[in-house]
Amino acid sequence: MEPNGRVPRGRRVIHCRLPLTWTECRARFELAAREAGATVTRHPIAARGPDQQQLGVDSLLLGAASPRRALVVMSGVHGVEGFVGSAIQTDLLRRLEPRSLPPDMAVLMLHAVNPWGMAWSRRQNESNVDLNRNWRRSVTLPTRNDAYDELHALACPDSAELPSLEDLMNSVFALVRSRGVGWVRDGITLGQYRHPDGLHFGGERTEESTAIVEGLVRDRLRVVERLLTIDLHTGHGPRGTLTLLSDQPSESAQTRFLARLGVGTVEATAGNPEATTGLKSGQIANGLAGLFPNADCVSSSAEFGTVPDAEQLSATFLEHWVHRHGNRADPAHAEIVWRYRCCFTPDDRSWESRSLEQGAALLDASLDAVASWDR
Repeated sequence: MEPNGRVPRGRRVIHCRLPLTWTECRARFELAAREAGATVTRHPIAARGPDQQQLGVDSLLLGAASPRRALVVMSGVHGVEGFVGSAIQTDLLRRLEPRSLPPDMAVLMLHAVNPWGMAWSRRQNESNVDLNRNWRRSVTLPTRNDAYDELHALACPDSAELPSLEDLMNSVFALVRSRGVGWVRDGITLGQYRHPDGLHFGGERTEESTAIVEGLVRDRLRVVERLLTIDLHTGHGPRGTLTLLSDQPSESAQTRFLARLGVGTVEATAGNPEATTGLKSGQIANGLAGLFPNADCVSSSAEFGTVPDAEQLSATFLEHWVHRHGNRADPAHAEIVWRYRCCFTPDDRSWESRSLEQGAALLDASLDAVASWDR
């Protein structure tokens, strides 16, 4: 650690493009770890990839074996969003010298938390569960989402015929006019627990990947006193921008901590009538704080903006229909899946570069903040 409180880093290593597959993401991550003298541990899940390959969550701990201060960085909680997050983690591995960390600090990387979703280009996991609505589901009562109950038939038509996108969106816009954009947005995105075949289903029990994350964090960080969790996502916010979401009010200690990082825009979702996204239940990063009631914990979903909400929504409706009724080998259906993927990982060199730059700046600022926390 330098006298000014910064953790030394090397120069960024720029890959020509983001990895295209979960297999490539994992290979790059593992190679960077090996070059850093670190060991990646794979935690297998039962589900298989498109080529019947074994899938798993990867973990890696740099620094103190029993840290009192820690930075947790997660990628791939939402599967298809995970490619830029994986690249940001890999970049930090290539730049960070573990011995430069303070002796009581560690960085815990959780790579490809939803490996099935990354492998199959889906937000949900192998059980159609949104892992970021699934935290401790086996011991937590589900929240109600009456709005989604009304929207389910529209969002997930039970028809073997590919729905008309124009008809779908006309119906959505009619609801926006009659019920308000916030009602539609929150109804679809906040999570629901009554329709297992629907969108943003939070599950009936704690999923395998979610349980792996909880077990790893409990075990590796059992004496932690200061914890910052950064969960890397894409999709929310203006294209090419970074938004740090806080599930606490604007004047909370957490939101102020995130603002002091000096990277991106911080958006508080609790008690904020101007928030562009609602307060969600069952999120992993927020749930980790509950594991350490005596520690100071800060968490954020870091969102790299991609395409407008309406475009994401229409792509999501069609991709979900393909998952339920279609055939990915059909060229038309494969095109739907590709367009859906591009909503969360745009095939755009400038967007990739901008996101990687912002991601590196975020993790650098996060390292420095944890290293100097209360020093």
